[in-house]
Amino acid sequence: MTYVFDEFELDSERAELRRAGEVVRIEPQVFDLLHLLISAGDRVVTRDEIFSEIWGDRIVSDAALSSRIRDARKAIGDDGTTQRFIRTVQRRGLRFVGTPREQAPAVAAVPPVPCVPDPTPFDRPAVAVLPFRDLSDDSGSPALASGLTDELVAALSAWRYFPVIARNSVQRFADAGLGAEQLGDALNARYLVEGSFRRAGHRLKVQVALIDAAADYQIWSHRIVCDMGDIIDMEEDVAAQIATVIAPELEGAEARRVLRKRPDDMSAWELVMRAAWLVTQRDMDGLKEAETLALRAADRSEGWSVPMCLVAMARFQQAMAGFSASDSVTAFTSTLEAAQQAMEIDRSAWIAHALRAVGELWVKRNHDLALIHVERAIDLNPSAAMNYHFGGCITGFSGDPMKARHYQERLFRVDPAYIYGAVIEADLGLWHMLDTQYQEADTRLTRALAWDPTYGRALQRRIALSGLMDDRVAAMDAAKRMADLGLAFDAETIAASYPFRMEEHHAMFLDGLRRSGINH
Repeated sequence: MTYVFDEFELDSERAELRRAGEVVRIEPQVFDLLHLLISAGDRVVTRDEIFSEIWGDRIVSDAALSSRIRDARKAIGDDGTTQRFIRTVQRRGLRFVGTPREQAPAVAAVPPVPCVPDPTPFDRPAVAVLPFRDLSDDSGSPALASGLTDELVAALSAWRYFPVIARNSVQRFADAGLGAEQLGDALNARYLVEGSFRRAGHRLKVQVALIDAAADYQIWSHRIVCDMGDIIDMEEDVAAQIATVIAPELEGAEARRVLRKRPDDMSAWELVMRAAWLVTQRDMDGLKEAETLALRAADRSEGWSVPMCLVAMARFQQAMAGFSASDSVTAFTSTLEAAQQAMEIDRSAWIAHALRAVGELWVKRNHDLALIHVERAIDLNPSAAMNYHFGGCITGFSGDPMKARHYQERLFRVDPAYIYGAVIEADLGLWHMLDTQYQEADTRLTRALAWDPTYGRALQRRIALSGLMDDRVAAMDAAKRMADLGLAFDAETIAASYPFRMEEHHAMFLDGLRRSGINH
């Protein structure tokens, strides 16, 4: 059934909200909330009914409901002040006050196949997350199964590369006993994500697999073992870990599909997937090729922000390769330019916000604007480890080392194998140093250099820490390693290359470099 009101259409079969014929991208729970309110007619829908219908047996906060209501209103051009469509009935619930009319499907003889937006000219394949299966001996955790499924749908949707089919559409076919190829056809999804979990005391083992439905084979599988802890936080962390590792697998699968095509024969989507895969390889020639392919995709797909986000990402990776020896003010200039171009196309592009934050910090030394953009990136995609990398960096240099540590320690929960692990450990060493926690700083810097002995920024911080701790031997060792790498040591130049907002932090770092006893 499709509900038509004003210039909007809410299509329950396709799980789509459309405005003037154009698909409005919303999260599955926001769609479910709109459908619940509109289908209730003139009736007031209580908060308890909303919690029951949207979250089932899961325990969620009032803030979660408020967030979904806000997003639902925003999607249909409403807000809490005007309440043009969704009205709050004090102490009772919500009521839809528009005038929707029901519109039956055009073809009634054939059951409509649920699908997701297929935004030409990108021709993006969709992903369906199947309900998680409880393999525990007692099989008594339906709320956990639902929670993991919902969190993973939300996490994958936040990455914004692949359309993710709404949960209600998937549920209709999930229990039908269909094979992968049949299920993919029924859902109009090329990729399926299936998961299961088993509880044993306070421990939880989660198994997840990615399936190419069209080819009917498993591409990838992954296992996570964790403590149950707080159930809500655990669900979010597990979903974030899965989304973090599954996103590059999806990109890789798509890149392999077009491997034999020449760039001139690729669609904009295929160019982007090839570029995304090359970015994950971190090879300098590959990064340059990725930038070229993404720019070509941008030329072919005006109005799509992802190609320019990938241009920014390729430039960022290239800058990081020479970051220790480069001028930090200019290292990320081209990254900032591409991120700004992506934001001109789509101000909800989380990658653009994240990389613009980097540029605002290192290029412009604008801490306030950098904080705004990185916090927006985290809000848009809380499962992206990169956001916590930048969040920690920007927060620490802005003068809050404790919050910086919180961000970057969360990063390792989201992605234990983060590609810039040495950078993060070196950052954590710096934040501990600024809080005069020298032993913890030493541990982090030792770990950073064990992971990447050539990371010059870690060696700089090792020298500063050694100066503050009066450890001449460690300072000399780090200085020798810098010299072997062809990296110059000049205390004033090094300290000036760090964008400290707080003068006392700059002075402390410079003092450590000077007290190390290292000559130019």
